[in-house]
Amino acid sequence: MGVSERKMGFPQNMFQETLFHETVFHVHTFRCKHAENVPDEAYVKRALEMHAGDIWFTDHAPFPGNPFGLRMAYEELPEYLDTLTALREKYAGQIRVHIGLEIEYFEQFADYYRELHENPAIELLLLGQHMASVATNQYSFSLSKEELDAKEAEYLVKALVQGMNTGYFQVCAHPDRSFRRKKEWTSDLEALSRELIHAAEANHVVLEHNLSSMRNPHHYWEEFWAMVPERVPTIVGCDAHKVSELAGQTAYKQELARGI
Repeated sequence: MGVSERKMGFPQNMFQETLFHETVFHVHTFRCKHAENVPDEAYVKRALEMHAGDIWFTDHAPFPGNPFGLRMAYEELPEYLDTLTALREKYAGQIRVHIGLEIEYFEQFADYYRELHENPAIELLLLGQHMASVATNQYSFSLSKEELDAKEAEYLVKALVQGMNTGYFQVCAHPDRSFRRKKEWTSDLEALSRELIHAAEANHVVLEHNLSSMRNPHHYWEEFWAMVPERVPTIVGCDAHKVSELAGQTAYKQELARGI
């Protein structure tokens, strides 16, 4: 099976649930510079204690030249892949250790996404849009609060749609977090949501219910998820930056029961 075929099969494989095994999805590491400073193996050991069958590492990906902060350096990527590959081999037969990266989409890095997608060591590219390109060599984090309040949602959704249309990304992280600066649901957010959901369905991209978003005001929108048809696959991601934040798929139901 080729790399593209293996990665395109991700959504089907992800949802093969068993009676005894959880899937722990969306795990970061110390390399991103805003996660707990512990070895990667600490997450694997905790996942084993949870009786998880799979753990998916998706640390914040670097970019060539290191233009952005709060992520591993470009020079650290080979070590990240080597370390997780070694853990996969060490724990084979006990838990399946998967290697991925969470990364934003910027059109100017098209060749880099292709390179990552074709890397046989990387199983998953998780599209996580924390910022967006707003003009040549200008990014949304350079805008004023007033500009971000007015336009950030539009910029982030546009980037997510562009990214999904490339075919390089199998999962979209916290899609509704694009609306984090909004205080109430509007017809504009509904239109943006419709565009995003359509792109996900057309490109066979899984949408992530993000547990971290569920614990932050205006990061998780029930109105968005009510628009997602059942035929569009979803997954629960813990977005763990600490070992204590690891959680499996059943945690979503627990969060709903607690109330968002």
